[in-house]
Amino acid sequence: MAGQAMQHLQAGQFSEAEAIYQKILCSDANQPDALHFLGVIALQEGRAKDSAGLIERAIAINPEDVNALNNLGQAYESLDRLDDAIAVYRKALQHDPGLVAALNNLGNGLAGKGKYSEAVQCYLRALDISNDDPEIHSNLGDVYQEQGLWDEAVARYREALNIDPNFYEVHLSLGNALWEQGLLEVAVASYQRAIDINPHSAEVHGLLGGMFKEMGRLGEAFTSYRRAVAIEPQNDLFWGGMAESIKSLSFPSSDDTLLADLLHLIEMPNVRPSNITRPILSALRHHPNFSKVLELTGSGKSEAEISYDDVAGQLSAIPLFLRIMSLCPIDDLEIERMLTVVRRTMLKETLVGKGDDKDLAFSAALALQCFTNEYIYSETDEEKAAVEQLHQQIAALVEKEHDIHPSLVTALGAYRPLYGLPWARDVCDREWAGDIKQVIKRQLSEPLEEQSLRSQFPQLTAIQDGVSQSVREQYEKNPYPRWVETNITEKGNDIRTVLKRTLLHFELGDYQSPESPEILVAGCGTGQHALGTATRFSNARVLALDLSLSSLSYALRKTKEFEISNIEFAQADIMELSGLGRQFDLIESVGVLHHLENPLAGWRNLVGLLRPGGFMKIGLYGKIDRKDIVSGRSLIAEKGYASSPEDIRRCRQDIISRAEDGNRKMARLCNRPDFFSLSNCRDLIFHVQEHRFTLPQIEEALQALNLEFLGFELADQSTMKKFKASFPKKRALTSLSQWHKFELKNPDTIAYVFWCRKM
Repeated sequence: MAGQAMQHLQAGQFSEAEAIYQKILCSDANQPDALHFLGVIALQEGRAKDSAGLIERAIAINPEDVNALNNLGQAYESLDRLDDAIAVYRKALQHDPGLVAALNNLGNGLAGKGKYSEAVQCYLRALDISNDDPEIHSNLGDVYQEQGLWDEAVARYREALNIDPNFYEVHLSLGNALWEQGLLEVAVASYQRAIDINPHSAEVHGLLGGMFKEMGRLGEAFTSYRRAVAIEPQNDLFWGGMAESIKSLSFPSSDDTLLADLLHLIEMPNVRPSNITRPILSALRHHPNFSKVLELTGSGKSEAEISYDDVAGQLSAIPLFLRIMSLCPIDDLEIERMLTVVRRTMLKETLVGKGDDKDLAFSAALALQCFTNEYIYSETDEEKAAVEQLHQQIAALVEKEHDIHPSLVTALGAYRPLYGLPWARDVCDREWAGDIKQVIKRQLSEPLEEQSLRSQFPQLTAIQDGVSQSVREQYEKNPYPRWVETNITEKGNDIRTVLKRTLLHFELGDYQSPESPEILVAGCGTGQHALGTATRFSNARVLALDLSLSSLSYALRKTKEFEISNIEFAQADIMELSGLGRQFDLIESVGVLHHLENPLAGWRNLVGLLRPGGFMKIGLYGKIDRKDIVSGRSLIAEKGYASSPEDIRRCRQDIISRAEDGNRKMARLCNRPDFFSLSNCRDLIFHVQEHRFTLPQIEEALQALNLEFLGFELADQSTMKKFKASFPKKRALTSLSQWHKFELKNPDTIAYVFWCRKM
């Protein structure tokens, strides 16, 4: 009977084997083999607690059964009782020092405890006895990889594959090790072999996507990530990788499946829609309805020859376009012109009573787009008069408590922010249904909520510096940036893990991450940065400071919307922070210091708040990268443009005209995403204070502040690849003089966002 049960067990027929072993126990309740193998069956079925209990009973009867001891160790491992597992593996080896399975399992247990040297000895002893076990070679390779011994790891993985060429997991591990060595082409071959063996593995498709992305083969990266999400659509990491891979892509064609994938992509919580607007627009250009409207509005026909009903109907049939319009500014001049013309036709037809419910989806999206870009589109005098007429028409309906057709609200909302109008609260309090609800929420409910939040922020410092007061005034009128959705990381990591990940990979020595890091975001603006930091680092407590109450109110509302609870917001001036009386493990200040009267003095204040050995993430303007912006600022000074909305619009049209006439600096300025919304454009070229730096100046500042440069945080890894090709020595990555030489030969490739450490 026992032999029959073993046959069933070895064949994976657990139910049949279990039935026989239960019969044996009915005859002899203490039969050790039956207890042992019932425990093995329980372990195979995921019942680790039952397994441990059964095998413990078997060992109590037969304490020298080395196989039972080995299996008990595996049950303990499944219960996260690693110390107990190691103890029983050792006991098994006391009885049989040559038990290969126990040596392998003991090695695994020791590796799990970080005792790599002891683990290696276990694996080597096992291989002395049985050198043809690919799993042991693979486990030894894993331990070498944990220690950064890449050559040794690769050798062991290759040995495992010599024994079993179809060992899927080893191809994966070999690819990872080769990647770490920088042998990217060879790593790709390993991943491809893993895919040949297991084409339905989302993990390897995702790894291959990451590899292609690092190699700059973005089209292949996108294809790999698409395959990964098709297999495992719930994995946010794959969607995030897909978004990263298409940032600089232009799709040569598109179909309904691609547009559906892109629509899904922009809804993912770890994807920032504004980062992928341009590739999405490149795909939309191949949609027949979209290209037809683009051609129509660019043909020079008058608005009288264009039917809003027809245009809105065609564009409403493209959900991806409606969604991207509602989420972020459209940073494309041709599409800006299209929407400017379409908006004009909508206004005219609405005023003569041609508003149609079936056009509301597009009308609402257009109102949201214009609100988000803060009415950056140019207006004619005729439009201004029509807008005022529409405003009076709605005001009269409100006064008489009559119904207001949604088309009136969307048309006005495409030209003016509704929350600033006298009847805003009355309209906000009415019952609305359908597409107009999102317009009411975004243009009325949310801004009114922000107004109610302004009194909730403590003021940690005075704001006495004249430049700081001017900067505050700018951001009170134009909070920067206005955003709707951003990328939120569901599971953060400790500081060391973040700074050692692939895109940063900084050398940190023996640094140990604090369990609950204190983080300062100095100059948080409208909160996008603070939210990213608060979720990027696990167990973090974040203090986010800004000059502007308008910005802080926007930030707090969005923080509540995203249900993030580990951020404290306050009003403060970096120039006055020296007396704050707090210390931080990490300080981030990106796009802020260059707007201070004295950037170095402000930076010194921040360094004073940083714990020894703590980290800083700093973002500064570079002189080389901003030559187009300097030209834009010179034009503003020459023409006497003010920073009013009307002058910003006029200045933009001037810049666009010069770009079209062949001015390269103006053309580059027109290509910057910030050019396409009012507050962002003011921040870009109309800012009241701006300093620009060179890398030698930054190096000098770091030395003066006793900060160690760790490296740049580069969004485009092709820059890193190009730098390494020019300066292959590893220490070059932390040499600002080498980066300066690189930038002189490759201008406009480096954004000065970098990490440093307090020595």
